[in-house]
Amino acid sequence: MKTILFHGPSGSGKDTQVDLLVQRYEFESIGTGEMFRSMYKEGDIESIKAYQYWSKGKLVPNDLVYSMLNRWVKRFDASKSWAFVSVVRDVGQIPLFDDLLMKNNRTLNTFVHFLLSQETAIERMSLRKICPNCDTTYHEKYKPEKVKGYCDRCGTKLVQREDDQPKKIKIRLKEYNETIGPIVETYKNRGILIEIDASPTIEEIHTQLVQKLGL
Repeated sequence: MKTILFHGPSGSGKDTQVDLLVQRYEFESIGTGEMFRSMYKEGDIESIKAYQYWSKGKLVPNDLVYSMLNRWVKRFDASKSWAFVSVVRDVGQIPLFDDLLMKNNRTLNTFVHFLLSQETAIERMSLRKICPNCDTTYHEKYKPEKVKGYCDRCGTKLVQREDDQPKKIKIRLKEYNETIGPIVETYKNRGILIEIDASPTIEEIHTQLVQKLGL
């Protein structure tokens, strides 16, 4: 039973890799983006407040993120491994994440950091689409849908996220580059850092990941 935190620039494929862990190794998983969108659809009051930030490509305040996340993990099966995606976006959130895990009798085993150039990240995101119904993500080049423009899972018409437009992509990458260094250093000092080259194909990345996680 593992507890793993995944991080990397937008477009590095971390959500896709975690989806594969869920499918192949029965992980429970959540990322802040998925949580915000799902709870917003449910009409959750805090998610409506969060929408004012993430819909504009801005970071949601720490207290709001972790209030929502503490409620979300109550949905998890405690007997399974847990994967968190980008729930620590600045060093100020590390104690909040540690506290969340402690409350749930978990210890962070591994911090996985995906490495990708800015040029490749922008290319990937600009060609990305999402299903507004089930949140499945597709990519014109790396993960195309079977029927162009429609979700493989539920048949809903695909859309581009508001925050995947070029202007907002650059804002997110700038914020990421300004905050990731101290986070990586903290987990490196704890001896739990794993780095993954996110430039190859999905399956090549997954092979790296599974080997380094010892799955």
